[in-house]
Amino acid sequence: MSITDEHIFPFCVTAHSFNHDKSQVAVCPNSNEVHIYARSGTQWTPLHVLKEHDLLVTSVDWAPRTNRIVTCSQDKNAYVWTLDEATNVWKPTLVHLRINRAATQAKWSPMEDKFAVASGDKCVAICYFGEDNDWWVSKHIKKPIASTVLCVDWHPNNVLIACGGTDMKARVFSAYIKGVDQKPAASVWGERLPFNTVCGEFEAPSGGWVHSIGFSPDGESVAFASHDSSLTVATPATGEVTSVRSPNLPFKSLVWTDQSTIAVSGHDCSPMIYAYDGATWRLVKRLGEDDKNRRSATASPSNNNTAFNLFRQMDSRNQPAKASGTSTGDGSLKSVHQNTITELHRDPAGNPSDISTSGLDGRLIQWNIQA
Repeated sequence: MSITDEHIFPFCVTAHSFNHDKSQVAVCPNSNEVHIYARSGTQWTPLHVLKEHDLLVTSVDWAPRTNRIVTCSQDKNAYVWTLDEATNVWKPTLVHLRINRAATQAKWSPMEDKFAVASGDKCVAICYFGEDNDWWVSKHIKKPIASTVLCVDWHPNNVLIACGGTDMKARVFSAYIKGVDQKPAASVWGERLPFNTVCGEFEAPSGGWVHSIGFSPDGESVAFASHDSSLTVATPATGEVTSVRSPNLPFKSLVWTDQSTIAVSGHDCSPMIYAYDGATWRLVKRLGEDDKNRRSATASPSNNNTAFNLFRQMDSRNQPAKASGTSTGDGSLKSVHQNTITELHRDPAGNPSDISTSGLDGRLIQWNIQA
């Protein structure tokens, strides 16, 4: 079975992030709070509640090495949380974002000395600690972004950043900060990389909002998932841009597990694994479908009316109409998640086989994609 751990919270989980050894997890219960749980045997017990935002928290990211948490919210603010070892209390530091619309996603850089905050203000805020002012300040990546930015991801060199949003474009920018970053080595994305340099721009075959984006482990390629139910992989070294259209519902999140494997998830409720076969990207696995205990052996509809069964399957949240046996007799889906998967993350310890998902059904699941 591919599931290594599963927990159901009494609320929908809109964002989550594990600490370095997965002994604790920060989750957003679709509110202005972030709850931190600690593992106790096979269960998760509440440990802390981070209360500082005024509106819905849209993203949380836990830096594994520095043990700092960054959160952002629809209240146009971001906070960096640091654990006070003496009092065992998480203390927030306000980030000077300088945005006038909601923050949509926050993500630490690989070196954990910067983080990026996407926003509805047509920009990405690159945040770093200003020693002179003793707080977190930001510089904005703006042009040519024309609408809300929904997703960001860092290149392994700690300088380049990829972003995508509602202008239906995926772009790679330089986020080089003088005095913070060392001059990056030349790469397929360019040599001279001053701040806000556009290193690449791509779009899905049929358009659609870009919900998630990610660099490959070696930084040579970038992949993004769009609302047209497509997965697109661009490799500037060869000029190759490959798009794979899916018959399923749109993806909301993706991660590279290794150089030739991408995990995606979203409205279809099942994580899916795409692999590169040397010519193109293909769907090779839907996680959870090997769990026989969660599936009904006889999931055929009780009504013998063919047209009725067709339209009932079209209304299923898990499969298109032409696929049969998508739900059980009690109305539940045969996938493990019973509603949209909101986020998918790779293992913070770097194990390429392990990923985690959270969803609107309240489930937090850890998977081993090789099992």
